[in-house]
Amino acid sequence: MKLFGKKSKEVVYTRYSGTGSGLSAWRETIEKLMQPEGKPETLDDILVIDVSQGNFAGIIAASLFAEFGAEVIKIEPPQGDPARWMTPFGKTAAGVGIPFIVEGRNKRYMTLDLPNSARDRQIFGQLAQKAAVVIETCPAGQMDGWGIGYRQISVSNPGLVYITITPYGQYSHQAEACAGMPDTDITTQAGSGLSAQMGDMATAPEPFNWPLKAGMWMGWYLSGLSAALGGTVALYHRQRTGEGQMVDVAGMDAYAAITGMPVAVGYTWENARPRIGVLDFILYPYGHWKCKDGYVAIAAPRDHDFRALVKILGLWGWTGKFENDWRYTSDRIPDLLEQAMRLHRQIEAKTMRYTADELVSRALNYARKAARSKWRGGGVPIIMKVMTPEKALAHKQWKERNSFKEIEDPALGKVIVTAGFVKMSESPPRIKWISCDIGKDDEYVRSKYGLPRAHTAEAP
Repeated sequence: MKLFGKKSKEVVYTRYSGTGSGLSAWRETIEKLMQPEGKPETLDDILVIDVSQGNFAGIIAASLFAEFGAEVIKIEPPQGDPARWMTPFGKTAAGVGIPFIVEGRNKRYMTLDLPNSARDRQIFGQLAQKAAVVIETCPAGQMDGWGIGYRQISVSNPGLVYITITPYGQYSHQAEACAGMPDTDITTQAGSGLSAQMGDMATAPEPFNWPLKAGMWMGWYLSGLSAALGGTVALYHRQRTGEGQMVDVAGMDAYAAITGMPVAVGYTWENARPRIGVLDFILYPYGHWKCKDGYVAIAAPRDHDFRALVKILGLWGWTGKFENDWRYTSDRIPDLLEQAMRLHRQIEAKTMRYTADELVSRALNYARKAARSKWRGGGVPIIMKVMTPEKALAHKQWKERNSFKEIEDPALGKVIVTAGFVKMSESPPRIKWISCDIGKDDEYVRSKYGLPRAHTAEAP
């Protein structure tokens, strides 16, 4: 695929892209970004043990370490992690749920019956002595109660980075009161305050005024990302000092972090932020509007971006004073909801005259002219067509960026997975396999790390 054709004229949106030798260097960088194979794996000397159970936050954190080359050993009970069967509409491949397959990449699978077997707990302790990272999602204090928690293992493995993921963390009155509560995505969203901020206004008729949840397991994904980031920084600290540490991730903390802006604004204005549907607390226009054939997302929050949007939609001079009524950001933000909704309806009256593609084209054409302008004051309104998952997946963008990879597994068949969540020119993540049979790597792990061989039966 040629990104820089000889006959095609490049469309430049910024003055900083460079020409001549700079353009050649940029081409080389893009080629590196597109080819992850054969490059070093930054974490290939790191052993990660994942003991998360029925919890995708821990599984996701472990997946991120695995993509960057860490040897990740997934420990699960002999019957398998309950997360294996959490799947949309009950759909499975070879008996395994789709989310588990997606997040099972590049991992080794070992079975240990930690709740019921003292011998298996001893084996886990031996393995953890060799680990750089342990990830667990047990109720606070449970691993310590079994004698294989951070307090015990860190004595003989002081460099251990021990990541825990729970609803309320390892301390606080709420953590103690809810110590036995499993960490779930929906309760994390609800307890963090986010659900109350999502959905239509409270004045809307039912069921449109109900609180909503965000996306598919966004709470678990954000907790998993937080755990991976905290663990990576802890590994950097360990590299500098030799010291390990505990990384305490509370799902409520991780998710509440993205609800902080409404809280801060409400405190500053001494006015609680209500659920405001299509509006936004800070920026406007910044949301979704109907058009002829669906919806578009519009981001034109700066004053000159808004003026550009007004021109694109033919609102300039409309009623003689439209641009003056809404000239400044403070005129447009939804402190007075009915006032903000009046602006929303006026904009939508115009967007309904166009298709989504027509609106996107108008915004892009205006942006090109603004980029070539010496004065840079024309504004750059952003309009994006709201895509269904099916239409989004068909877009050539994914192919050009090699965003998906087809992997054929003997048990699972052909599976398409995301090919690395970030592109990097020198040390990229990659997916090497997706096989995830229960206990498939028992012998490999026991042999490599000098652990006792499995027994068929034993007393607790």
